[in-house]
This record gives sequence, structure tokens and C-alpha cells, in this order.
Amino acid sequence: MGYGGRGADYARMAGVELTPMDPNLLPPIAHASAEDVPLPHPSTFKAVRNQDNLTRPAHGLWCSPITTWSSEGAPTGTAWTDWTATPDDVTGQPSQYHDPNAQFTAVEPLPHAQIYLLKTADDLDRLVAAFPLPPDHQMRSTAPNWEAMAMAVAGWDAVYASKAGLAANAERFLAVEPSLYGWECPSVLWLRPAYRLTAR
Repeated sequence: MGYGGRGADYARMAGVELTPMDPNLLPPIAHASAEDVPLPHPSTFKAVRNQDNLTRPAHGLWCSPITTWSSEGAPTGTAWTDWTATPDDVTGQPSQYHDPNAQFTAVEPLPHAQIYLLKTADDLDRLVAAFPLPPDHQMRSTAPNWEAMAMAVAGWDAVYASKAGLAANAERFLAVEPSLYGWECPSVLWLRPAYRLTAR
């Protein structure tokens, strides 16, 4: 695609080829939060932290593709809020994370943002191989080292797990192979604040 940079160079040093996606191809995304939560300004970004028993890291900024818009062009729903609103098969109730009064903040990548696209099982396999967790880490076979990926020397700013990426990875066996178990909907995980908030 013609997009390279520090992220691709770092992965190449690890013996794995990773190619950033063109940030212009990222779908419109937004961050959903409770109404009383401050907006996710880049200046208040919290660095990602690996977790002991989850494929998802703590912190960073989570966004998802916008699914509905107001007549004024502001986001009113995302893949995440659609998922949380969907009734559970057993209880018939929405997810505990569902907030009917959520506020939506449109987010767009900076032009130089290095974003890694997960759309196949091989994409995730290569990511875990390029950024391995320590040998004694519980999630070593399953998740990449998010903290290493977010380091300036690595150069990666975000990971986009598309709908196809989720379908290819979500049901893989968590204990022995790379998996996106726990990523409930298409998501953009910002590892570093290479984004801006946009008025809609």
C-alpha cells in the first residue's frame, strides 16, 4: 500500500513483516462514554498496560465504527453501543455496559498514524510473533505485548480489528493460540494519542 515507517521497521527487526494500513481507509469512528465523563483528549491519554488474563490491554482509547448519525451529522451509535444494546440470549436484557444516554465523541487519525489492521487469523499471528510477551506471561500464546507495540521505537499508534478480523479470530482457542476473545465488536484500540477529536 505504500505505507511503511517505524512500526514496519521494528517488526522487520523481529523477523516478522507488518504493514500499516492507509489511515484514510479507517472507517469513521467514535468513542462512547457516559455523559459525565470528560472527553478523551489526547492530552489526557492513558498508556496501555498488558493484563495478566485478558487479550485486551488496560487503558489506551477504545473506539468503534459509527453506525448511526443525527440529522446534523453527529454520531449517535457505534458498533460498540449496538452490541451493548443487543438483548442477551439467556436473560433478554442488554449488556451491563449498555448506556442509553451515552455521549459520542468522533475521533479521526492524524495523517501520520501507524495503524495495524486485523482482518485475518494470519494478521493476528504475525502481530503476536512480532511483539511477544515475556516467556512466563500467562497470555504469551494468545496476545501481543501491547506495551512494547506502543513504545516510540516500535512506532505503532493503533490496532483496528475489523468485522472480518473478529470473525477470523474471536473463536480461536484462547489458551494455545492467538485470539481476539473478548473483543465483542469491530474496534480501534489507540495505543498512543495519534488522533484528534472532531466536531460533527
